[in-house]
Amino acid sequence: MRIPGGQRTLSKCKNYSLKSAIFNWAKAWDDVKQTTLANARSKLLQNEEAVQDFDGFEPYQAALKRGGEEATADEIMEWLEADEGYPGFEIMTDEEIAESMDWERVMTNQMREWKERKKRKKKTLCIREMRACWKQRARRGQRLEEGLEGCQRLLSPHRMNAEVEETAIQEKDVGVREAEPELQITQTVEVEGAASQEEADTRGRQTFSHLLELTHPNDPAHVQQHNIKCDDSFIQFCNSTGPCQPVLSSFPKNEKGRSFQKKWYENNTWLEYSPSLDAMFCFSCRLFMSKEKYTSRKTWKPEGVNQWRKALDRIKDYSASESHMCSMVRWNNSKKRSLEAAFEMGDRASQAAKDREKEKNREILCRLLATTLYLARQGMPFRGDDENPSSQNRGNFIELVELFGKYDSIIKLHLGSVKQKQGPAKRPLVSLLSNRSQNDMIRALAISVKRVIQKEIQESKIFSILMDETTDAAHTEQVSFVIRYVHYMKINERFLQVCNIHNTRGDSLENLLIALLEENNLKLENIRGQGYDGAANMSGRFNGLQSRILKRNPKALYVHCQAHCLNLVLVESAKSNICFVSFFNLVEKLYAFVANSSKRHSAFIEMQKTMYPDRRPLELKKLSDTRWACRETALCTLRKVLPAVMQFLEEMTQQDPPDSSAGDAMILLKSINFEFFLCLEITCPIFQVTAMASNALQQKDMDLGAAYKVVNGVLQGLAHSRTEEEFDNMYKQATEKAASVGLDPPTEIPGQARRRKMPAKYKFTATTATVDHTFPTLQDYYRVKVYYVFVDTMTHELRRRFKGEDNSTWEILNAFHSLTIPENWKTANPPTEALQAVKKLFVTSTLTVVKENNAHVVFPNLTELLKTYGTLPVSTATVERSFSKLKLVKTKLRTLCTEERLSELLLLAIEKDIPVNLSEVIDIFKLLL
Repeated sequence: MRIPGGQRTLSKCKNYSLKSAIFNWAKAWDDVKQTTLANARSKLLQNEEAVQDFDGFEPYQAALKRGGEEATADEIMEWLEADEGYPGFEIMTDEEIAESMDWERVMTNQMREWKERKKRKKKTLCIREMRACWKQRARRGQRLEEGLEGCQRLLSPHRMNAEVEETAIQEKDVGVREAEPELQITQTVEVEGAASQEEADTRGRQTFSHLLELTHPNDPAHVQQHNIKCDDSFIQFCNSTGPCQPVLSSFPKNEKGRSFQKKWYENNTWLEYSPSLDAMFCFSCRLFMSKEKYTSRKTWKPEGVNQWRKALDRIKDYSASESHMCSMVRWNNSKKRSLEAAFEMGDRASQAAKDREKEKNREILCRLLATTLYLARQGMPFRGDDENPSSQNRGNFIELVELFGKYDSIIKLHLGSVKQKQGPAKRPLVSLLSNRSQNDMIRALAISVKRVIQKEIQESKIFSILMDETTDAAHTEQVSFVIRYVHYMKINERFLQVCNIHNTRGDSLENLLIALLEENNLKLENIRGQGYDGAANMSGRFNGLQSRILKRNPKALYVHCQAHCLNLVLVESAKSNICFVSFFNLVEKLYAFVANSSKRHSAFIEMQKTMYPDRRPLELKKLSDTRWACRETALCTLRKVLPAVMQFLEEMTQQDPPDSSAGDAMILLKSINFEFFLCLEITCPIFQVTAMASNALQQKDMDLGAAYKVVNGVLQGLAHSRTEEEFDNMYKQATEKAASVGLDPPTEIPGQARRRKMPAKYKFTATTATVDHTFPTLQDYYRVKVYYVFVDTMTHELRRRFKGEDNSTWEILNAFHSLTIPENWKTANPPTEALQAVKKLFVTSTLTVVKENNAHVVFPNLTELLKTYGTLPVSTATVERSFSKLKLVKTKLRTLCTEERLSELLLLAIEKDIPVNLSEVIDIFKLLL
């Protein structure tokens, strides 16, 4: 008896313990209904060695359990001792049984047939039942064949570029056509670049191309006539052509007037007819039966059957034979594998189509992402008020995509597909042009850029934070968050995001900052510097943001924005003297008088064209205490067009009839005197120097060492200007320019008018007030009272704000600055104050290296020291630039922009120098869908 999965038969197994184990199993099987499966299994496995020796025991046991049949121990032992096998399965392998049917069901059915046979005392199964069983299997094989043909028809219009690879599937069995004990059936299934399934079939038939030219290429007689060897390629050829079943108008008759009938083909898919031999053959046995059995058969000989008397009965009897059934099983398995190969080829073709579709979508998405990136970097709006197809302006994004569609074939095809799917009864196509898709693309681009920034910060380890707040067009308080770090010895200041805040107190700003650090995966202990403006909620010593962060991280030094400090110096110097206060007020009034009226503005422009025909007309600039470079620009412009301004004001006063603003023009004209010209000549050269310094301090790569040099340069310039020779030149130029417009210097020295003579008794008393100093000339008065006061005020403010007087942070920075001076490293030991600064800013390991080694050992670590020194902030110019970009992105027409989208658009608009990998962006975009 063969049991599926086993390698031996019970009749050949002489181990008594094995039979005893099966006997115990049979007894335990009677108790399955009363005991649990675990208890039954423990009884079955009492003799573990015997069970392990017989590897087919457990599968057979499982088959009986699943089949639900009951067998007593006496029946099984009688069956085993009888040594009766299973008819129809001695020549079939386990793999063939498993492929043709469920082997567990087979075992159950055979058990049932064995019990019935025992009752009937017969040695074989009922032929009628066997015939019905295999007819059903034949019909199933016909369905497999029809399914294979249908699959090939479906796949034929969709076959892609493919190349076929040959794989040999070996089956162990005695039914092999050749002398080897194994049958090899070759099936081509591989798909590659440029070959299709039709090319693969042609390649398999190349050896039998001469047969294809015949009327019946699959005629069985060709095997003998052409001496064809029945190998794998021939089997494949026959499988592709199928059985030879010609439908002739009349088949040849024998001596008794009998002939082959075409109706015999029905329900006998294996039957084939040879016109040249006038004989019928079995297609499955001809290809899949062993050569020895095929040639030694008494019925249905290799030469064919041509005895037509009772031929239908012969066909029925032969279809129920054991050898034919096995051949049919092998043929059905072959067709099944062919069908699976066809499905596999279809799957690969479908996958290739999907890959091409993905590649096409990626090409479309790359172009849409490039369009999105362009609009975001330029700060332009995306959507329009009406985006319907009939609208004349559908927004910048869609209009730009349609413009690309005129010159790009991929976008053109995509837009054409979208328009075709826009019918009312059609399913809409994913166009990637909707507002949601636009937001997803913006978000994917922003995530890609932010990942680059976060990666650089993680590699730098330490960083500084820069923050400031402003009000946008929607009257919402916005806080801009910028990070400063040194990456590969290059100073970078990167904008991260902007967020809304409802309260600008120190505690609210602290909570916001901690939340932003956590959101961007940054650690508070890695902060080495803080850069804010001088507002109390930012720079306050007790409740300001900088003091709160210092409590959490003492290494986070606060640095007041250097550009803000320089601007405050200019504001204080403008208030140093009544002359400069009046001067700047008059400059602002002149701008307001000309700019607030389009009529006066046009008249002023025409006046410049008349007086300076070879020069482009200039606009007067507005003064502001918060805009850092506005003073220098406003004063230099006014200095160039002041004669035109005075001529314009004079014409305004002489109009007839007089204009309503003629009185204001007269007041302004009379206010412009020699003192105004002198203040203009004094402030212009000095403000030009401070403007250069302000522009230098606003650079992203500016470090504190370079900031020191810039401030020292301004101080040196002021010291050089505070001389009598410099003032004499300024005074002379002011006198000449005033004389050119008809103005003369005052005749009396201001503040030195004739005074009442003091009585003698009060002249030398202790209570008498000191007599004011008198100046011999007007030039000396303006030099001391105006020029020197202005320069000294500016010098004092620069020293106070930049040299760190009464500022603990600047004491550390001043000491740290000594690290950047090469002369300090020529000695064996670095300066003590530098070591103290390092102690407050660096970890113990770096401090140990500095202390325990000589100066030449310190040099390798100087890189890390300078890296930390470069991380400290200089100004918040990058934050201010983000505010300028905020006004361009969030305008009055875009006030409904959400906080997240606004932050993403600002990130793309500000960080333009970061390269964007569109392939990575597409992967991010897929996760957002």
